[in-house]
Amino acid sequence: MSDLIIKYLELYTLQQLPKQELVKKILELQQRDKELVEKITDLHESKRESAKRHREELKEYEKRFENIFTLHAKNEIITEDYKRIVDLKLGKTFNINSTWVDKIVFVLKEANRPLRSSEIIDILKRNDITIRTLADPQKGLSAHLTKALKYGRIVGTKQKGQNGYVFELPK
Repeated sequence: MSDLIIKYLELYTLQQLPKQELVKKILELQQRDKELVEKITDLHESKRESAKRHREELKEYEKRFENIFTLHAKNEIITEDYKRIVDLKLGKTFNINSTWVDKIVFVLKEANRPLRSSEIIDILKRNDITIRTLADPQKGLSAHLTKALKYGRIVGTKQKGQNGYVFELPK
């Protein structure tokens, strides 16, 4: 009820105002409306821009996720390959009484891929006690790798940007 009374009082007071005051009041209201419309327009524009930035960020994150997932899959493959090589258990087929050249050839044959000398040493350490007795296994195995290369039992290839050779069986 009080709202209705206030509404009628406002109308009555507006009717009592002179024409110049009413025009001034209308201009003030128009200015206020114009400012409010500008604020709303700016708000909508900023909302559109933020939504656009958000979509772009989502696309960027999707690309990053795909790259990370691809790298992870590649790393898993490489890790599995190295686990297979380093954890190579030669078992009963490995003869610890063989010559060092025969042992090297056997390790390369079982690994079924080219290996660096450090990888060959790791495999031999897990399967042969005699290599563990050497003071420096790298130096101790080096002479035998040279012999195997000389006899043509293995092939050593130099890889660009790496020290040493990668050894593999001849094809």
